[in-house]
Amino acid sequence: MRTVTEELTQEAARGFVLGQIREAIETELEGELPSFVTVERDGQGDIQAIRTHTEELNALRVRVLERLEERLNGNVTVTIPVGSLTGVALFNGRGFPVPLKLRLESSADLDFSTEFTSAGINQSCHRITMTVRVQAYSHSQRFPVHVAETSSTVLAETVLVGTVPETAVVKTG
Repeated sequence: MRTVTEELTQEAARGFVLGQIREAIETELEGELPSFVTVERDGQGDIQAIRTHTEELNALRVRVLERLEERLNGNVTVTIPVGSLTGVALFNGRGFPVPLKLRLESSADLDFSTEFTSAGINQSCHRITMTVRVQAYSHSQRFPVHVAETSSTVLAETVLVGTVPETAVVKTG
């Protein structure tokens, strides 16, 4: 295993961490999703407010972080394609996977952000994005690893349409 370089180990661990982030998010968003926002309207149907369901977002946050804590700490097995171990560029990334055991210690953090952007004439787009950040370490003397990855997922996107004015005043000069 002399051909297992630090770069190969780093990339294998990076792929493992990204896969675990993706899997945690996909698993928690499977099935029927709760509504993360409600658009409130007045009696004429005009939009008055957008209400974010913080309890649903916080529950999602807890579930994703618990899943990542469970999967990214302790003994894990990452794989390196056998062709990458040969040192021949033609075989790089090819062949059967060679398992490599690592003892990972990791931490994860999850934030939500919300933004309003213009979406056209008298239209706005409201978006809620979940960002997951993971730091993972393996302090093995033979296979040291430090991985820092971030992944963002749009949870809700709502286009708000207002009434379009019948006339417009344009000032020139």
